[in-house]
Amino acid sequence: MKNKLNTMTWLHRWIAGISIIVLMTLMIPTIPAEASARSTAISKYRILLNKSRISVLPQGKMVRTCYDETARYWSSKASNVKFSLAYVDGDDVPELILNDYYYGYGVWSYKNGSFRCLHWSDAYDQIIGYYYKKGVLRENTNHGTTYFNRKYYKLQTGKTKNCFQYEHCFGNGIGSSTKILGRYIKSGNTEKSVSSSAFYKNLKKYTGGVSMSKIYLHNNTAAKKKQFLK
Repeated sequence: MKNKLNTMTWLHRWIAGISIIVLMTLMIPTIPAEASARSTAISKYRILLNKSRISVLPQGKMVRTCYDETARYWSSKASNVKFSLAYVDGDDVPELILNDYYYGYGVWSYKNGSFRCLHWSDAYDQIIGYYYKKGVLRENTNHGTTYFNRKYYKLQTGKTKNCFQYEHCFGNGIGSSTKILGRYIKSGNTEKSVSSSAFYKNLKKYTGGVSMSKIYLHNNTAAKKKQFLK
């Protein structure tokens, strides 16, 4: 009888202990997968920007520099690199925008343990903004000092850049001094001139009517990294 009571007492204690462990586990707050992925990406971006040399564009690409020269790109001096964060694709993990005025810019993501370049352009192109979580970027492409194109791109990782529409402009791109000379919608290798209403109707199809978020590039300094990489 005594042995039976001891066995029951031990069993009750064991069950009570397991119950406490289960309750404590349930009480511990869980970190959503997206939040964890975001923290990991931000940490990797910080490590990348702390290097002495940084690849703003995919290595080995032939590019046009800001001095109208052709060069094969490998990396940039860290002090020449500017950065920004942007929520371009559809998740809660921001992309890292890297820019070197001499060579161009790249849109990078860190997912599944590696960096990927989602989009890049050389020094003739300037990234202007993006449409929040719609996978759409806007850039200005220079054609001399007085003409430029406002181009709208849909991200296509690993594929040729997909510019689906653009405005041909005269001016410096600032305020009322810019004059729009034409609006065009592209489909494959063809394009057609369209009205303003048709142009913005097509843009809404890609962006859902979301307003463009302007991209502000920051110097690669300790203070700026502390301020914006968080």
